[in-house]
Amino acid sequence: MIMRLKPIQLSILVCCLALVLFVGCLGNPSPVPPEPEPEPSGTLLKREFRIGIAPDYPPLAYKFRGQLVGLEVDFANQLGKELDKHITFVETPWAALIPALVEGKIDIIMSGMSITEERAKRVSFTEPYMQIGQMALVRARDQASFSNLESFFDTTARVGFVSQTTGEQAAKAIFSKAKLVPQPTVEDGIAALRQRGIDIFIHDAPTVWRIGGNPAEKELIGLYWPLSEESLAWAVRKSDVPLQFALGRVPVRGG
Repeated sequence: MIMRLKPIQLSILVCCLALVLFVGCLGNPSPVPPEPEPEPSGTLLKREFRIGIAPDYPPLAYKFRGQLVGLEVDFANQLGKELDKHITFVETPWAALIPALVEGKIDIIMSGMSITEERAKRVSFTEPYMQIGQMALVRARDQASFSNLESFFDTTARVGFVSQTTGEQAAKAIFSKAKLVPQPTVEDGIAALRQRGIDIFIHDAPTVWRIGGNPAEKELIGLYWPLSEESLAWAVRKSDVPLQFALGRVPVRGG
């Protein structure tokens, strides 16, 4: 028997069928096609990669007995093997790394650099290989003065950080009453803390872990509150899209 539907019943049925089809489309979205690999060009065609590195950031990049060592050095050497490139390290002061890259003096920055909006305007970053944040070092004898985050943020003490780093950004954002004292390098900041030139030193978590976690360290201690969330990555020139793509496919990063 054929059942005849009234016009209003037919309209409701059509709407229900349309809704089922719509929901079905939402539940099974079409797969996004993978981004096509760009044709090799620019730096990727060269035999040598010049790696910009500021060797003052243990355990990522530093010197031991006059030799460059650290995770970034290991990553760079493995990168050379994976892409069959000769690796040349170019030691560069931290503040000069991005200018050196933009000006063509180096090809890749591999020096524990955090991705920031301001830096991303000048260079292109690869996928992050590590998540970190800023933390604080203080003198052990002063630890009681910073018993909680409220008293820490409200301090009027002298806060040190390395200029032109995310430590500087964190210090300026967190401490409204403190006296901010820029430091040229990590070593300068730690020395200033020991010599009572500053009362707090803000730097990346690996630095605070290294100093504060050293059993032989009796004078300084870490305050292990994460003060920021940051992603470390490598940087290339914005025009080096094939290089950026190739670095993202090399299985040398961890963490």
